[in-house]
Amino acid sequence: MKKTQVALAALALVASTAVLADGVTVYGSADGSVISGGGRTAFDGGGGYSTSLLGVRGSEDLGGGLKASFNLETGVNLGNGGTGGGGGGNTGLFNRAANVSLSNDSVGITLGNTFSVAVAGMFGGATAGAGDNVNVPAVVRMFGGNPGIVLHANTFGGLSGFFIPDALTVRASAGGLTLSAQTRITENGPTNTGYRAFNISGSADVVNFAIGGQQSTGLTEISGDNYRTMFVSANTKIGDIGLNGAYARNSGLVTGSTYMAGASYPLSEAAAIGAIYARGIAGDNQTSLNVKYSLSKSTVAYATISRFAVEGGTGNYSNTNNAGLTGVSQAFSAGISHSF
Repeated sequence: MKKTQVALAALALVASTAVLADGVTVYGSADGSVISGGGRTAFDGGGGYSTSLLGVRGSEDLGGGLKASFNLETGVNLGNGGTGGGGGGNTGLFNRAANVSLSNDSVGITLGNTFSVAVAGMFGGATAGAGDNVNVPAVVRMFGGNPGIVLHANTFGGLSGFFIPDALTVRASAGGLTLSAQTRITENGPTNTGYRAFNISGSADVVNFAIGGQQSTGLTEISGDNYRTMFVSANTKIGDIGLNGAYARNSGLVTGSTYMAGASYPLSEAAAIGAIYARGIAGDNQTSLNVKYSLSKSTVAYATISRFAVEGGTGNYSNTNNAGLTGVSQAFSAGISHSF
């Protein structure tokens, strides 16, 4: 823990310069909010509108259109100054990204801890006017998560595996389409999951879309715990109204169809409202409404109300940053997000 705090402090110290060297930059966001629900109140320092994080990335031109790149990124908990927001049980220092790449305009290869290409495709259909505390639980439901429960949260690449360690990720673009494919190279032991994912994304007229899937094996020693997901997601604009949606089919450990739909509308140049509805395989659903106001290009004030329900029972709200409100069916949050 002490080593982690020292490393974060060192990274934060140089962040004020914004530029470390030619082609190397520091970036991030700080998001804090107050959440209230079930008669309890908590501080969420991991991100309500955007995930609190700190990262450094850079690239070098190797000539002939080829470049080398790297990315190191960690989630940050503003509540105690520690790490957070890793996803899938990844609690290391650079829990969101730790990778190196070679690429040109058409093809790229990345080695190391990397964001799941399947989750990236799902977010492509889930981002209208919402925020992390709205979108992340919705995507977990799309991939078979139960109400307020992230299945196999401590297993890399599991149903909540947003960040895939030991990964090989390949990208190829042609004809307006981009294909991303991903596999986990290391599979350590019977309960450390193997992972495969792909995502084909592009645009057709005014519609942006993604089609893809993911498969995980070895979640536990029980072979029946393997799972597979196929999905399609899209977003578009009709006038000033932003629309998005996604549909997924899960099989294996969890079996059933899931979907979500969302919309956003600008109230003014600075203010906007949004809504999203997501339904999981167990009859659990999420309804979230939010409003945001851009104080500047980098700073947003926001408020969100979310309700979770289950057919024949009470929903179970659990925000992704462990703000202490697990188990409530409705929560209200308000906060400020600043990016740099």
